[in-house]
Amino acid sequence: MPITEHPSFHRPTVSTPLWRYTDLSKFVDLITSRRLWLTNAEILASDDPYEGWPGPIRFPHRAWKSIEEVPEILRVQILDIYGRSESSTPQSAFVSWVMLEEQACLFTQFGRRNYYMNCWHAASHESIAMWKIYASPGAGVAIVSNGARLETALASNSQRLYLGAVRYEDPNVLQIGTSNAFDTLMVKRTSYSYEQEVRLVYWDIEDIHDPLPDFSWNEEIMRFDNIVEDPRALKPGLSLECDIDILIERVVISPFAPLWYLEMIERLKKQLGFQFPVAASKLLEIPPVIP
Repeated sequence: MPITEHPSFHRPTVSTPLWRYTDLSKFVDLITSRRLWLTNAEILASDDPYEGWPGPIRFPHRAWKSIEEVPEILRVQILDIYGRSESSTPQSAFVSWVMLEEQACLFTQFGRRNYYMNCWHAASHESIAMWKIYASPGAGVAIVSNGARLETALASNSQRLYLGAVRYEDPNVLQIGTSNAFDTLMVKRTSYSYEQEVRLVYWDIEDIHDPLPDFSWNEEIMRFDNIVEDPRALKPGLSLECDIDILIERVVISPFAPLWYLEMIERLKKQLGFQFPVAASKLLEIPPVIP
């Protein structure tokens, strides 16, 4: 299935190189299994607690207890959308809005584990920082590909996949609601902008947990009662069939790797019957001297 277009996913141009910096074990797993691994978003959140929650506050609507406390710009929108019926009051419109915001936040919180991602770095050149962070301790490689190669290499899979560049925003800007559920995954804090990340995303919609089966709303505290936790074990990831020779344009060996890595990876590549070129990084080569 081709990669699905979606307004939350801004696909990089075909000419944009995508780099996946990884350690040797993950690279070997990729080329021997011929499957691309997508990690559960809940696991990624262990490194970044804002993963899936790009705003500075998890339940921002809870800052206000009545319609009078809401800033005027937002108050006008709430009354316009939720106060249209003749029987509604400003406060009832506020309660209706709070209920929907509470519901959306809870489903976002419990639904994060239904997303699976494979992450790439978009750049025209190598990054010494990415080598150190994602391909350490010195024995890693970088897979170079692009969006068209990714789509073609994964075309045999039936899952609906999305591909897009992450947007980096100020973490202190308070936002109420999101235009789309994918936006929580495709926005990260500006502190991570060095990653220049492009994400391949799969959303499992066939096994979604409902935290509000009884939908019992408590008017007194303006919260849902009887929230049901997801008792199931977390699925760590998902692997997809992948045409390796199409996926990989070339492989670059870490500048921190020992010299024998080049021969070893070349030998492994030939034994598995792959054609992609392999080269050692020249980032840390001693500069030439003009005699």
